[in-house]
Amino acid sequence: MVICFVYPLSKADTLFDDMQLLKAFRDSFIDRRDGIISSWSHSQTSPCNWTGIRCDGLTVSQIDFSCSESPLNLPLPRLIGTFRSLKHLNLSHCAFSGHIFPEFWELKKLEVLDLSYNRLSGRLPPSIAKLKYLRQLILDDNNFSGRLPSTIGQLAELKELSLRANSFSGNLPEELGSLQLLQSLDISSNILSGNIPASLGNLTKLLFFTARENRFTGRLCPEIGKLQMLQILDLAWNSLTGTIPAAIGNLKDLRVLDFQSCRFTGSVSEEVSMLSNLTYLNLAQNDFDGELPSNIGRLQNLVYLIAPNSGLTGTIPSQLGNCKKLKIIDLSFNLFDGPLPGSLAGLESINSLLLDSNRLSGPVPAWISNWKQVQTLVLSQNLFSGSLPPLNLPSLYHLDVSANLLSGELSSDICNAPSLTSLVLSRNNFSGSLDGIFKDCLNLTDLILSENNISGELPGYLGELQLITLELSMNKLSGKIPDQLWESKTLMAISLNDNLLEGSLSEAVANISTLVRLQLDNNLFGGRITPGIGTLKNLTNLSLHGNKLTGEIPSELFECTKLVSLDLGANRLTGKLSKSISKLKLLDNLVLSDNKLYGPIPEEICSGFQKVPLPDSEYTQHYGMLDLSYNELEGPIPRTIKHCTVVTEILLQCNKLNGSIPEEIASLANLTLLDLSFNSFSGSMVPKLFSMMNLQGLILSHNQLQGLIPDNFWPSLPSLAKLDLSSNCLRGPLPSSLFCIKSLTYLDVSMNSLSGRLTVDLKSTSSLLVLNASNNLFCGTLDESVSKLASLSVLDLHNNIFTGSLPASLSNLAALTYLDLSQNNFQDSFPCNICTIQGLEFTNFSGNSFTGNIPESCLDEKPCILGLPFISSRSDSLSHPKNVSVVGLAVGATVVFLILLIGLLKWKTQRQDIKILDNDKGKLVMTPECTSSEGLLRKKIKEPLSINIATFEHSLLRIKAADIVSATENFSKSYIIGDGGFGTVYRASLPEGRIIAVKRLNGGHLHGEREFLAEMETIGKVKHENLVPLLGYCVFADERFLIYEYMENGSLDFWLRNQADAVEALDWPTRFKICLGSARGLAFLHHGFVPHIIHRDIKSSNILLDRNFEPRVSDFGLARIISACESHVSTVLAGTFGYIPPEYGQAMVATTKGDVYSFGVVMLELVTGRAPVGQSDVEGGNLVGWIRWMVANGREHEALDPSFSCSAVRKVQMLHVLSIAMSCTNDEPWMRPTMLEVVKLLKQSKISIGS
Repeated sequence: MVICFVYPLSKADTLFDDMQLLKAFRDSFIDRRDGIISSWSHSQTSPCNWTGIRCDGLTVSQIDFSCSESPLNLPLPRLIGTFRSLKHLNLSHCAFSGHIFPEFWELKKLEVLDLSYNRLSGRLPPSIAKLKYLRQLILDDNNFSGRLPSTIGQLAELKELSLRANSFSGNLPEELGSLQLLQSLDISSNILSGNIPASLGNLTKLLFFTARENRFTGRLCPEIGKLQMLQILDLAWNSLTGTIPAAIGNLKDLRVLDFQSCRFTGSVSEEVSMLSNLTYLNLAQNDFDGELPSNIGRLQNLVYLIAPNSGLTGTIPSQLGNCKKLKIIDLSFNLFDGPLPGSLAGLESINSLLLDSNRLSGPVPAWISNWKQVQTLVLSQNLFSGSLPPLNLPSLYHLDVSANLLSGELSSDICNAPSLTSLVLSRNNFSGSLDGIFKDCLNLTDLILSENNISGELPGYLGELQLITLELSMNKLSGKIPDQLWESKTLMAISLNDNLLEGSLSEAVANISTLVRLQLDNNLFGGRITPGIGTLKNLTNLSLHGNKLTGEIPSELFECTKLVSLDLGANRLTGKLSKSISKLKLLDNLVLSDNKLYGPIPEEICSGFQKVPLPDSEYTQHYGMLDLSYNELEGPIPRTIKHCTVVTEILLQCNKLNGSIPEEIASLANLTLLDLSFNSFSGSMVPKLFSMMNLQGLILSHNQLQGLIPDNFWPSLPSLAKLDLSSNCLRGPLPSSLFCIKSLTYLDVSMNSLSGRLTVDLKSTSSLLVLNASNNLFCGTLDESVSKLASLSVLDLHNNIFTGSLPASLSNLAALTYLDLSQNNFQDSFPCNICTIQGLEFTNFSGNSFTGNIPESCLDEKPCILGLPFISSRSDSLSHPKNVSVVGLAVGATVVFLILLIGLLKWKTQRQDIKILDNDKGKLVMTPECTSSEGLLRKKIKEPLSINIATFEHSLLRIKAADIVSATENFSKSYIIGDGGFGTVYRASLPEGRIIAVKRLNGGHLHGEREFLAEMETIGKVKHENLVPLLGYCVFADERFLIYEYMENGSLDFWLRNQADAVEALDWPTRFKICLGSARGLAFLHHGFVPHIIHRDIKSSNILLDRNFEPRVSDFGLARIISACESHVSTVLAGTFGYIPPEYGQAMVATTKGDVYSFGVVMLELVTGRAPVGQSDVEGGNLVGWIRWMVANGREHEALDPSFSCSAVRKVQMLHVLSIAMSCTNDEPWMRPTMLEVVKLLKQSKISIGS
């Protein structure tokens, strides 16, 4: 309850009334005694002696009522405005809400006003100018909005103006330049736009200026150079244009310069090198096109040089070696070339060197061993060559030289780096054996050596190390896997695929109880699968694809009840599929193709493939595949197939299956590909009510299907891209409505008994590339409408009963490359204009009744036209009869040869798999052949950067750029709902009413295409109920858009900070649900996806909430895919202030343990309701430090969010979560739990509360 008193004041009673007002102010929250400072509670104490109160006589001049220890969560007390003598007012961290009342602006004596970290809203009024004595105005972390009033420029005494983390918008008022005494200006994290006004150059006393995370545009004005006392300039994450002005060199006192993601172009100004006091320089993610300044060595105080992904070229300047204080160098994702300059050898303070993804060459220099303090070395994806030198580096714990041209044998000297935990040497040409090489690397947890030429046998000592991940795939290892490897107590992931390993799987495999992923694809393993594998209760991913395994699948395998992905394809397994497969409740990927399995498909096959909670760790990325193709299975498809609700691909081709196609398949809403070809299915082509909105591939060829192709079900297949009904017994007409499917690119109805006329009914532009209607009974003339198929590349109508003349409009098929109209009854003259199709390579008109001559121009342009008699011009026949005979014989022979050649090509086309790539719709790969499929189905060595529709939980949403522009009103600011790492997020409503979130990637970026493909590759494959799903994408010119599912309840941060009804909505059970769900999503990124992903920017604003407040972890704009379990190097300073772990300040390396720290901060937010920064000065002023202080003083109960009440049992759970969060935020990374352990601890808390 809030009691508001408004007293009519007069000069005579001011002294008395101030005391009464203070008591009334205290009494207004008397029911919140936990929020009252103890000295305020004693009735005998004079109000002037209360903590935070200062009086001039009996007149109150200061109220310092920061509530950082216990927020009040009340409306802003109106009576504050009646303390007319106030000079200092601090109400920060009180969670006050509502608008600022007009009375506030009547406090004309105010010198300090601090209302930060509340929930205040509304606009700043022009009447703020009444506070003419104001020296400090601090309104950080509220929800103020609207334009800044121009009258703010009348606050002539102002020295500090801090408006950070609000929603102020519009242009900065020019009048700000009138604040001549201003020393600190912080307008970061708002929605301010337009140019940064030149008038700010008048603020000559300014020491601190940050405007990061706004929407400023235009050039940075040269007047910035007038701020010669400036020490910190931070303009990161804006949309500035042009070059860095030369006037920047005038800022001689500058210590911090942050231009990250400002979109600057041109070269880096030489004047930057004149900033001799600079300690931190961040030029990351700009669009420069020149070199680093050659005189950068003048920056001898520089500690941090951060410039990844900035378009920098040329060599790394040798003068950089003069910057002796450098600790962090990050120049990754640029175009640097040449060798590393030897002058860098003197940088003995270096802690992290990140040079990945450049064009650097030459040897890895031995002088790196001079860097005794270096912890992180990342030289991956360059052109370094030669051998890896000995690196005697006592502090080194992460070394990544992957994707170079390094060669030679590895040396055991690598273990002279005793702290080494992560070693990534993949994608080089290292050779030799592993005997003894890593035996002394006692702290090594991640060994990544895939894609090299390592040979010899696998050494047993690897099982004695502390390895968590062992990646040796794609080498030349031979022999057997030693039993010692299976004795490891730590290994979670083993990848040995694509080697020459042989023998059988040892029974000792049962000993490695920690194993989660085992990948032994494409080796020479033989014999039976050992039953001991059934003891691996933690196994989620098992792949033995492409070996020589024999015998039956052991029933013990089905005791691995956590299996999510099982791939035993391309072996020699026999027997029937066991009904015990019903035990695999979590299975969502099953590949048993290319074996000799027989018998029926068990009805229990879909005990998995259902919408069940995913495990906390899951090594799988081929979501929803059921592949039993190329076996000898028989009988019908079980009707229980309807229970495979999450399946996206069903591949049953090349078996002995029969019966009708069950109508239950129509209930599989997520199905994108159905291949039943080369079986003996009969009956109707499609079941009743066949409606599959996401189906993109339907392959039913080479069966015994009968009846008509129905004309009324095609609207139920709006996403269909490939339809193959060839080699069946279908009859009747080909429905013209088929051509109305906008996405259809491939249509094959050949080898049936279809009849009638072939007509095309188009409502809009067609995407059809291939039309094969050959070997049917189509008759009549070839309809002119066929020429409407403007994208058609292959048209095959041979062996039908077409008559009449060929329509001249066929020449409109400008994309045509293959045309076969042979063995029909076409008549009349040959259409000359068909020769105008420039790309036409093969044609066949034989077996028709064309008359007349072939024009000489047609013969000149298209000598490959077959099947017509050679008719020369009359003059040639009269003048050169002998030549005519010779040429006729030559052409005749050529015709025969080319007919045979085309026949061969056609046969190969029909027998080989046909790959169709629709640039707007993704890639669809299908294999209708029934010969050996091992080559087609074996695991890919390297997956290309393209999008396979089968990797998405739902088929890709196809959307036109025009629809996005229309839905966002040409990207109006009113539709913006957030900003991600590489772009802005808009809310959009599609024409059919569906609401989506559209991420518009920043344009003009040097690596924009790579960022786009990387994010598609990453997010498209990640499937988890606690991660925001990617629905699709759009490409238009230089624009790139990602389409996400829209989360109705926004971000967790929004509810914790701004929502008035958050107390009711976010009660403790809801918060705990958000905590556990988010933890599971993050655990999946760390442990369940291959390659593993570090989020790098976990915070409450990156946890989105759906309509039921189920959490989804979002924003992979900063995510980097890695091959190791634990570490990867950041390209920029990862994370957000308040969430950044302490070790990131020393080493620019992003790790899973760094994510754990950030998530621990989120847990503290949920438990306390407080923001991560802006606490009291205790322990550095952040939430982590404050919690430590509270717990150390036995006040942990007071730290719990007081905004809602809960039972004693719930408070015990809150304290348990608080304890977990403190473990996560330990300063030592190695003492933090993994996310799997966090999930386990949270589940235990949930169980204990439930019991």
